[in-house]
Amino acid sequence: MKRLITITLLLIAFSMGSFAQFGNIQRSIERKTRKHYQDKGEAIGEKHANEAAEKGLQAADDGVNKLVKWEDEQLADEKIFIDTNFIEYSDIQWQRLRFVSGENIIFYDKPFNFEKDEKAPSNWFINKKSKGDVQISGLDQGKVIITSGQGYLTPLIKNPEQDYLPDNFTIEFDFMMTVVPFSKPFSIYFYAKGKQKANDIAPIKINQNVVTYKDSSGYYPVLANDENGMSNWYHLSVSYNKGLMQIYLNERLMVAYKEDINPTGITIDYFAIAPIFYKNILIASDQKPIIEQINSGVFTTYDIDFIAYKNRLSGMSASVLSKVAKQLTDNPELKLNIDVYFSQFDDPEENKKYGEAKTTAIAKTLLAMGVNVTQINMNFKGSVKQEQGGDDNMKSEVVFFRKV
Repeated sequence: MKRLITITLLLIAFSMGSFAQFGNIQRSIERKTRKHYQDKGEAIGEKHANEAAEKGLQAADDGVNKLVKWEDEQLADEKIFIDTNFIEYSDIQWQRLRFVSGENIIFYDKPFNFEKDEKAPSNWFINKKSKGDVQISGLDQGKVIITSGQGYLTPLIKNPEQDYLPDNFTIEFDFMMTVVPFSKPFSIYFYAKGKQKANDIAPIKINQNVVTYKDSSGYYPVLANDENGMSNWYHLSVSYNKGLMQIYLNERLMVAYKEDINPTGITIDYFAIAPIFYKNILIASDQKPIIEQINSGVFTTYDIDFIAYKNRLSGMSASVLSKVAKQLTDNPELKLNIDVYFSQFDDPEENKKYGEAKTTAIAKTLLAMGVNVTQINMNFKGSVKQEQGGDDNMKSEVVFFRKV
């Protein structure tokens, strides 16, 4: 009996020692685990996060590349003839017909003829610290906004402190940058700096022929320079439609990003080592296919420019006209009255001369693209006097395509 009790006590002691030893082992493991996590956990977590992000970005890039490849295949045999007697030659791929400006104008600035050279543009709020770095200048036959140094500007809109962007809008403008090493990008923020509360939406960054949104970038393959070391004009187009952001440069899709955001306004923020030039800034809402706008009565565009001293339409004009031509060739029964305005000069007779030439160039371009002559009725409607606050300013270079 004593021997049994002794064995039992020894077993209990051994068990207690084993539990104690197990507890020590467990605590040791916990300490080592904590130390390993402290030493390696953050790096491991960052590694996994980076791998996941890279996979996500790669998937997004693959999606865009597949879309562009598919588009190239679909349009490989579709030829659009550009008559360079009436329109400037350009490398822009006219077959890419997906971007269309919004139907209802929120803000538009060419800038207009009444603007004074070397003065601040009157249609923009300008950061007080950057007033001396933003000015109007004459270039070729029109006006441009030039920014240099560091600052920002945001559209002069009624009640700018209120949200003026819906969940379906477009932004587009032309820009030109000097080609210099280590140039800084300019950015588009989706709120009105100095007027609205800042938000956490990532800006679009543009540096010559590279466009970046968050961690996605697009590269336009042509960085063309003229003899003065300037990049040629680029046309930037941004479409946001209920969660889908699409950014184009010269009609080529640079970035496509699916994200629900709530933009409230627009700011152009710049750090210009060398001057940056802007013109034809248009913000609009309610993006709809061209055929829907035509069937509703009228398609309106502000993107058809006539270069008087070259007696040709601008290269970018072919983008809009190719889209209209496609609707006409796809719908042979469709007929349009095309009303054209031209107001680049102060002399009405000069405007009439070049306005009629613009009208002819539009007609010749559409016919060269395969449109039947019976489908279009061309009308030069005249010019408008551009004045500060004038209601007719919007019509200075407009072209209306009205369904008959």
